[in-house]
Amino acid sequence: MDLNNLLSESSKFIKLEFNLQLEKSQLKSYSPKHWKEFCQVNIFDVKSNGFYIPKSYSAYVRTDSSSLVSDAFHELFGHGLFCEHSQIGKQLVDIIQNKGDEKSFLFDEVNPQEQSLGLCKNNIQNYEGFAVWLESLLCEKTSNSKTWQLKKKGLPDEYVALYEYFQGIEQKLTRFGFMSQLGFPKFYDNKKVIDTAKRLYESAFLNVNFVVLYGSQKPKSDIDLFIVSSNSPTNFFNGWLDIYEVNKRQFNDYLKKLDISITDPLFSGKLIYGDKNSFEQLKQQVLNQSITKEAINHNFVEAEKQKQYLLEFKNQPRQRKDSLAYIKSFTQNAEQLQKGNKPLTLKNLKQIYSK
Repeated sequence: MDLNNLLSESSKFIKLEFNLQLEKSQLKSYSPKHWKEFCQVNIFDVKSNGFYIPKSYSAYVRTDSSSLVSDAFHELFGHGLFCEHSQIGKQLVDIIQNKGDEKSFLFDEVNPQEQSLGLCKNNIQNYEGFAVWLESLLCEKTSNSKTWQLKKKGLPDEYVALYEYFQGIEQKLTRFGFMSQLGFPKFYDNKKVIDTAKRLYESAFLNVNFVVLYGSQKPKSDIDLFIVSSNSPTNFFNGWLDIYEVNKRQFNDYLKKLDISITDPLFSGKLIYGDKNSFEQLKQQVLNQSITKEAINHNFVEAEKQKQYLLEFKNQPRQRKDSLAYIKSFTQNAEQLQKGNKPLTLKNLKQIYSK
């Protein structure tokens, strides 16, 4: 099969597997003579088998390479998809096109407070690691594994180690979680989310009673999960997955107090794991229960707690933003409960206070 057919086959696989496709990137192949001229003009290393230029979304390969197919997969799909669709890659392109400091962005150690996505300590490893991982996958899917294995034998040790590291992360997070952690758009069903949660939780997932998917649920947004379990309460965020977990005792207590952080996912989200009948009974219980002074006071107290958290989050913009949102929602919920209303969701609160 010639290269063009292999590229077409790979494009179809990528569309089916990731719901992604190249929109801007193009591949250009050069004969040995023209490759030497091309490298001399652009001051590139003539010994290299391929390049990708993020600024112009252009991939280049030399036709006399023994690993031509693998090289093309690496440059065109590996770097092309990363630069077109990953949040990290799109930021790189923006920096280059606006003549920013691309070297710092690629080679400096990532500050997790500024960038929570990625798998490595610096972005050059995210950039190259994804490309070498994807070329291997595409070689496998197009029956070109031998080409990849031969190329792999000639790669520097650090590249082989990077490839193996990315493979290990894929196994740990699932392929969906792996792509999400690199900042790609998230196209998913309930099974993909639950499979990823199970990998993250390992044996602790056996203690989970309910998993609720809520929030905007858009491909470029975080995935918000509300989890009820017998585990210790926790908040977890890794750049794309935001988990709010409460233990069953706290959950039952906060339900009675009409805590807006509990009732919102309960009534705005959808149950993707757990007993549906039990879940619906809990919702009906909330609808039937009376509004108590304890519930009103609880929401006011939670708002005050969030004000204290603000002092701890001076240098943590995401947490500060969350605390400010909670202060507003807990206060408004308490005010509505005082009036005899049960807003139950943030959407309902927004509608009430927009009038």
